[in-house]
Amino acid sequence: MYKINYIDLNEKVYRALKEMILKNELRSGEKLSQEKLAMQLGVSRTPLQSAFYRLEKELLVEIKPRKGAFVKQLTLQDFHELYDIRGRLESLGAYEAAKRATQLEVNQLAKYLAIFQKVVKNKENSTLMEADYHYHMAIMKMSKNDLLFRMIASYNLLIISNLEGLLKPPSRSLEEHRELFDAIKNKKAELAEKLMTLHIFDAKERIKDRIANSSLKNEGER
Repeated sequence: MYKINYIDLNEKVYRALKEMILKNELRSGEKLSQEKLAMQLGVSRTPLQSAFYRLEKELLVEIKPRKGAFVKQLTLQDFHELYDIRGRLESLGAYEAAKRATQLEVNQLAKYLAIFQKVVKNKENSTLMEADYHYHMAIMKMSKNDLLFRMIASYNLLIISNLEGLLKPPSRSLEEHRELFDAIKNKKAELAEKLMTLHIFDAKERIKDRIANSSLKNEGER
């Protein structure tokens, strides 16, 4: 699936690894085996190393001296800070999307919502993060605030904050996505802003429970 053609090799390897992280094929805290990935992608170790360093700058990978490269694993404090940022930025995006979205964009958002609904209904957990990512990023794109969109995309805020998977039951996320869609479709900007804020901060409040039942490290621990 991820076989690489030898054109713009570094870029292709970088994109392939990033997609694998988004799809949770490379999991939080997992060591990135150069030998295994080189064989899987059909490349040498050189473009892999280049991709690791690039992904480290984007906070998706952590390179530990004498240990190797790992998919980023967040602390409790990291999660709280990320969801604070997301709550404020994405609520602005939802507000502007409700004000500025065209009918064509609303129709496209409806398609992303349908994909998310299908994933939840069929319990396709392997694609849940990806479906959630595309739904949220579509709303940010609809805001017509290019700087806002690029900030969220360039710093991988959605991918990083979901490295441990979605923090609430998929059915609950689906319900909240539907409410957001209706607010944006009906151009209720203030309601869309409020719903997005609640959507993000509810996930933030669930972090402690998720950490207590997962392999996440405690706050400040590395």
